[in-house]
Amino acid sequence: MEIGNKRRREKPEKLWSVKNQPVSILLSEPFGIEYACRPTWGILERSYIRMFGLLDLPNRLRARIVMPELSTLLPKKVLDLGSGTGCYSFHLSRDNHVDVSGVEIDERRISESRHIGKCLGRGNLKFYCGRAAECLQDFPSGAFEAVLAIEVLQYLIDVPLILQEIHRVLTPGGTLLGHVPVLGYLRTQERTLFDDDKIQQMLSGANLQIMKIISTFGGIPQKLCTLYEFLSRSRVLVGVLFPLILIASAAFRVDHPKGQYRFFVARKPATEIGL
Repeated sequence: MEIGNKRRREKPEKLWSVKNQPVSILLSEPFGIEYACRPTWGILERSYIRMFGLLDLPNRLRARIVMPELSTLLPKKVLDLGSGTGCYSFHLSRDNHVDVSGVEIDERRISESRHIGKCLGRGNLKFYCGRAAECLQDFPSGAFEAVLAIEVLQYLIDVPLILQEIHRVLTPGGTLLGHVPVLGYLRTQERTLFDDDKIQQMLSGANLQIMKIISTFGGIPQKLCTLYEFLSRSRVLVGVLFPLILIASAAFRVDHPKGQYRFFVARKPATEIGL
C-alpha cells in the first residue's frame, strides 16, 4: 500500500479490512468474507476466506434463500437472533443505512464478532451476549423491522415465549424470517422438536401471520452437505474441494419438496385489534 512515495506494511488484522473499499466492490464479495478478520485465523486461512467467503456449505446454501427474501423487505433495523459466526449481521451491515444487532449466547463468538466489527469500522453493527429471552426483554417494543432466527429456535426451551417477544420487538408490519429442522428427532443440544403443524401453531399463537413456509435441503443439496460434513474432518480436503462443491451446489435449488428443513416468513400485523 503506497502513501505518498513511501511503502509501508499494514498490521495483519487491517490487511483484511474492507472498510475503505468501494461499495460496488464490497457488495460483490462472497457471503461471509468479513469472517477473514477472525483473530485466530492465520494468513492462509484469511486469504482463503477472502477469495471464497465463509467456509460452511449449509450456511452458504441457507443464505441463498434468506438474503434474497431480506432484499425484498429493505429493513433498516434488523435483529440477528442467535447470530453465531455473525455472518448474516456482517453481510447486512455492509449497507451503512441498516442498523444491525446480533444476539448470541456463546461468549467466544460474541468476542470474535465484536473484534471483526471493530476491524471493519462499522458503527451500525452491535453484538449482545446472553440468552435469547433475556436479551429480547432488553429491547424496546417495535425496535426492529426484521428479525432473523436462522437455526436457533430448535435450541430454545420456551419457543412460544420467544416468539411472543419477537412479536413485541417487531414494528407493526415487521417480518420474522426463520429456518428450523424437521427431522423427526432431536440432535445434541436441541430442545424443541419441530414439524409442519407445530411451526404453524407456534407462529399463529404469537399472532404472527404466516407468509410462506418452504421445504429446504433435500435432493442433491442435502447430499452435498453430507459430503461437506465428511470432508470437513480434514482441513486439506475441505480446503481443496470446497470451491468445487460450492460451484456444484449452484446448479441446484435449496428449496426441495422432500427437504428436512423449513424456511418460513411471518409478519406482525400492521394493525392489531384491541391495541
